[in-house]
Amino acid sequence: MISFWIEDSTPFHWVYDKMILIIGTMFPIEMFPEFIKPIIRCTPIFVVTYGPAKLLIDFSIENFVQIFIAQIIYLIISVAIIGILYNKGVKKLNVNGG
Repeated sequence: MISFWIEDSTPFHWVYDKMILIIGTMFPIEMFPEFIKPIIRCTPIFVVTYGPAKLLIDFSIENFVQIFIAQIIYLIISVAIIGILYNKGVKKLNVNGG
């Protein structure tokens, strides 16, 4: 979506990939200080990468329901934001050439 406003979106992909690597897989949440853990648990990176991986290792129905509801909420928010950005981007789009 960022490509509607800038020509090269590669740096944004790089930053996003590194964030997933650092928070989601390379450094488990248990390694962070206690005051940061609730903040990380509210991020989409936790819901997409770390939460499901944790369920595979240590399954509990409470965690499953919590992560599943969080995934549904983030899905709804993401679809709404993507729809808004897409509509604004299409209005701004200027194609040069054929």
